[in-house]
Amino acid sequence: MYERLLRGQPEARAELFRRYAPQVRRILFLQGYCEELDDAVQEVFVKVFRSKLPAGPVFLAWLYRVILNTGRDQGRRRKTRTGLVQRLEQVAPEPTVSDPPQPQEPALREALAALTPELREAVALRFYADLSLEQIAAAQDVPLGTVKSRLHSAMSKLRGSLQGTGIEGA
Repeated sequence: MYERLLRGQPEARAELFRRYAPQVRRILFLQGYCEELDDAVQEVFVKVFRSKLPAGPVFLAWLYRVILNTGRDQGRRRKTRTGLVQRLEQVAPEPTVSDPPQPQEPALREALAALTPELREAVALRFYADLSLEQIAAAQDVPLGTVKSRLHSAMSKLRGSLQGTGIEGA
């Protein structure tokens, strides 16, 4: 598929999208930055298709870095919008924006939201993208030991937050 992507074949782009879009969506969701996931997923693939692709062995690490950076960009944009909404609410206190739908497992969502962005990203890449520790290190551009430490800290915090909630594995 990689060689066909380099040649710009539309079928290869469609295959890349079909194969990775669900992972991209889950990672962006778990990052907690994106309110409009479909737009963020689309932005990831637009960036990928417009970019000069890196050499084959580092392609996946590069792809995951694009995903993480897009999520971070979306988070910064959301903070800007949130600040604007708060200023507007001061002038017109009527609610103008409806709350996003609640996740199916509120306790899990709250526990993930309580993690730092770096820990949440490591969890998303490990358990939702099924990346190896080495691949996570490459995607986050950190040493392997940092990834191990982040995952250990994240899992400890999640266990503590979810204990007694009835969520399996807590």
